[in-house]
Amino acid sequence: MQKVLFAAVALAAAAMVGSTAVGIDAGSDSRPTKYVILYSPNGTTAMKAAVVKAGGRVLKANNRVGVATAISADPGFSARAGASKVIQGVARNHAIGRATPKLRPKVSEEQLRSIRKAAKGLGAVPRKSGGFRYQHGGNRAEPLADLQWDMRMIHATTSGSYRKEKGSKRVLVGILDTGIDGNHPDIAPNFNRSLSRNFTTDIPSIDGPCEVPSCKDPNDVDENSHGTHVASTVASPINGLGMAGVAPNVTLVNLRAGQDSGFFFLQPSVDALTAAGDLGIDVVNMSYFIDPWLYNCGNPLHPVPQDTSPLSRAEQKTIIDATQRAL
Repeated sequence: MQKVLFAAVALAAAAMVGSTAVGIDAGSDSRPTKYVILYSPNGTTAMKAAVVKAGGRVLKANNRVGVATAISADPGFSARAGASKVIQGVARNHAIGRATPKLRPKVSEEQLRSIRKAAKGLGAVPRKSGGFRYQHGGNRAEPLADLQWDMRMIHATTSGSYRKEKGSKRVLVGILDTGIDGNHPDIAPNFNRSLSRNFTTDIPSIDGPCEVPSCKDPNDVDENSHGTHVASTVASPINGLGMAGVAPNVTLVNLRAGQDSGFFFLQPSVDALTAAGDLGIDVVNMSYFIDPWLYNCGNPLHPVPQDTSPLSRAEQKTIIDATQRAL
């Protein structure tokens, strides 16, 4: 049976800041400049010729949906490429969003004492850092469940949805984010390493020094932590190690589209969505803005357009069209 891809774009204002992404591009550390090119699917040969004629070259192309990343030092490249009959859109390679997690909430001393007591009762060994090392607890209650106010709000609890449905291992949930720490003990039981992919390459100017020589992190790494946070909310297992997710029995797949810094660019997002369809992923979660204007100004529901210049309009249309093709 054909599986259906559904993209849940969660615009969580406390965790994501879209407007700060404006002006950040994957070529900002040195010229020439990078661009996103929209072209007819399966028309890579003609597109590459048009890019060369306009004074650039193609770095990467997704022929399935017709989205490529090109580079050029010529300031007139965008205008010439946009005038080509085989190129349907050109946009500077701005970051389209950013995930900035706040993973250190304020906890009162009373709450800390309660956490320590609950953890100790489940065989936890306190760490000097203030955390805990848990022994495997089978199906015992999660020691931090009482602090999961979000799960209580939607009744994802042992007395609520867990009694009816915890999810199935056959359901594949793709996390399009900054990665997933597949070795985290409260993630690993539900993590599918073989299906996971990383569509990003670290950019030292915004991500810091590369951790590996290729600057392409393994598919089970999250140097930012936002993606792991999202993955745990979706599907941390019920295993007595700390907390449980909304669907603690489903399978997590890392389809990394975000940089270590938390910035997101269009090409990796499009490539990750394309892979989700190819791999038969059932549902994907994208907890980041999909454009650098907070909301694309072409949206008629947006009350106050922030930037209506012809260049911005053209770039926004390219972002919307490219994303819609991948979806």
